[in-house]
Amino acid sequence: MRHGLAMGALLALLSTTQMACVVGPRFTTCPGEGGRPWVRLDSDHYTLHTDLPAEEARDAMRRLERTRSAILVAMWPHAMGQQMTKVDVYVLQSPREFEGLYPRRVRAFFHRSDNEALIVLSGRPGTWDQTFFKAFSNSTSSPLNHELAHYLSAYTLARQPRWLSEGLAEYLETLRLSEDGQSAVIGGPHHVAIANMRSYLDAVQRGFSRGWTMQRVLHWDRTLEAREQDKDVGANYSGSWLLVHWLVNERAQSFAEYLALLNRGVTPDEALTQALPELKTPRLDAFLYEYVRNGHFRERTVSVPPVGSGFVEEVLDDAQVHAVRSKLAALGAALAHREPFISNRQKVARTELDEALRLNPTGLLALSAKLRGAPEEERVLIARAAVEAHPTETEAWRMLGSALRQAPDAEEERVAAYREALRLDPRSASAARELAWLFVTQGRAEEALPLARWAVTLAPWSPNALDTLAMALAGSGACEEALQTEQRALEIVEEEGASELVRMLQQRIIELEDGTLCARTPPGT
Repeated sequence: MRHGLAMGALLALLSTTQMACVVGPRFTTCPGEGGRPWVRLDSDHYTLHTDLPAEEARDAMRRLERTRSAILVAMWPHAMGQQMTKVDVYVLQSPREFEGLYPRRVRAFFHRSDNEALIVLSGRPGTWDQTFFKAFSNSTSSPLNHELAHYLSAYTLARQPRWLSEGLAEYLETLRLSEDGQSAVIGGPHHVAIANMRSYLDAVQRGFSRGWTMQRVLHWDRTLEAREQDKDVGANYSGSWLLVHWLVNERAQSFAEYLALLNRGVTPDEALTQALPELKTPRLDAFLYEYVRNGHFRERTVSVPPVGSGFVEEVLDDAQVHAVRSKLAALGAALAHREPFISNRQKVARTELDEALRLNPTGLLALSAKLRGAPEEERVLIARAAVEAHPTETEAWRMLGSALRQAPDAEEERVAAYREALRLDPRSASAARELAWLFVTQGRAEEALPLARWAVTLAPWSPNALDTLAMALAGSGACEEALQTEQRALEIVEEEGASELVRMLQQRIIELEDGTLCARTPPGT
């Protein structure tokens, strides 16, 4: 997620209507009152929800597809044909409405969970590429590039310390597509980062840094955002861009060795020690100071292969629009750290969800949101209603499988629900993971293993998918791989700060190491 300077307060539109809207906090006018209509576009890689005009929505989809192709061919060409889960993209036409929903530090964001990967942007597609106001440079910055880089890099780098994750996203933020989409320039200067790092590193050289060094970037304090230390966060982003740009251009072979070590399961600290030991010494500041002062930021041009232009388009009805806006408001609450911002957005989310259900009690997106907040005794009923109304939708069957978790004697029905979800959409990472975990708990490790591997292939960022794979591996006797997989899951959870899950995974690792959870398969069997 890239921090920006978005500002604004929630737009509370108190309005009345007999049909499409409800009195309460709002962030835009609904279509039933003459507001902008929303459309949904579906391609092979994206589902786009937006209130952009129809032609601009199509342009946005074309940009999404071209940008995906450009990033992959520029950085990870071997992943061009890799199976990936589809990304949900939400674009609010009005930046002001975006600013009213999300914390001021956020100008776009990528969110991922066990069940989805999504990107939220604002503005018309033509505004996404922003210049740095440098007359002598045509370098630009794109929030789409940044957030999409986070998504794509998860499929190519198994382990990513925070500086690497954000540094790659910042590096790719300046990628520039040609007008015809047939080529792209990568490696352009990020002028905001350059200005910041010249100032910070000059202070280090002069002894005025007050303890700041590049080591703070390498050891990113994950509490900075929660404490709203925006200046320190900004320094970390800028320093991460500089590190990656320098490594790509000045230490390419060592950087490649470092990335290969990460992909083999080596811890980030040990990988640095083996491949890039100079990053752990005080000399790093001097190296980077000279690099940023010289200003020779080499660019390269790559050819971008043609992308598919086909997608399905539909206009959303009022109930669907309210359900989408409920989701966007709930994401705003999840990104916030302080009251009353959190409770305000939660109120918006509830109001929008209530209206979506009033207009259409069987809408899938609304039922999915309702299920997440429902008491245990109501969950099966809600999920069955979803399946009855949407028998050809993967999400409805996945909801049923999840809702039946506490139901007595329902294991076979759960298996059937997840199998149907996967039949309808083989790229449903959550359905594959849930079915794999069900088999793990039944002692059916051999059946669980291919499903768990598939879930991790589709959602490599998911600690639950990795944990499921680790337990399937343990049940199959692959103890060392199980241990490495569980350690990857723990690293992700520690980055996210989920203390309860950290303790559970730490205990699993102990039991994998002492043999409690894994009996090694005898040689030759």
